[in-house]
Amino acid sequence: MAHDADIHLVDEASQADGRVDADVRDSYKNDVAAYRLDRILGLGMVPVTVVREHGRKPAAFTWGVDGLLMTERERYVAKARPPDVASWNRQLAEVAIFDQLISNLDRNAGNLLIDRGWQLWMTGHRRAFRASRSLRNPKALGDSCERRLLAALRALQAPALKAGTKDLLDDAQVEGLLSRRNHIVAYYDRMIADRGQAAVLYDLPPRVR
Repeated sequence: MAHDADIHLVDEASQADGRVDADVRDSYKNDVAAYRLDRILGLGMVPVTVVREHGRKPAAFTWGVDGLLMTERERYVAKARPPDVASWNRQLAEVAIFDQLISNLDRNAGNLLIDRGWQLWMTGHRRAFRASRSLRNPKALGDSCERRLLAALRALQAPALKAGTKDLLDDAQVEGLLSRRNHIVAYYDRMIADRGQAAVLYDLPPRVR
C-alpha cells in the first residue's frame, strides 16, 4: 500500500539575511509538534505528522491530504468561490488563531491545502514555536472565535502540553506558547465583555477526517 507523504529532515537554527535568529529553529520537530497541538485542541486541521527515520535520520512524515483539490494560492488565482463562504472564512479565522498561538513564521497560501469537501488543512510549521511570550501580530485575530477552540485554549495546561510535545519542544517554547495563549484568551474575553457571547462565539460542525 502506498500513499503520498511530505518528508522534512531539517533541524537547524533559522537564518535570515545571513544572520542566525536564536529564537527560531527550522526543525522537523515543529511540524510534529503542530500536529500534536492541533489534536490536543481538537482542531483536526493539521494532517497526521509523525517522526520516522529517513536515510537513518529522524524526519517528520506528513500524510498527504486525501482528496486534495488545490492550495489556497491556486484557489485565489483561479478566483474559485467556496460553496459556503461563511464556513470558509471561519476556517481561515481558526488558521489565524493557531498561527498566532504557535508563532508561525512560514504561513503562506501555498501551505494551506483544500480538499474536495472544502475543508482547509494547515501544513508548513517548521519555523514555529518561538520562545517569545508576545503575539507576532495581534491584529490577525478576528472579531469572533469558534466556541470549542476558545474552551480548549482555556483548558490548555503545561503538564498536558509538555506530555503531548515531549522530545519536540523545550521548556522555553512551552512557556512562550502558554503566554501567547493567555494573550489570545484575554483578547476574546474583552470582546465578549464588550459585545456579548452571541456576537463573538460561533460553532462549526465537526470535521470529517
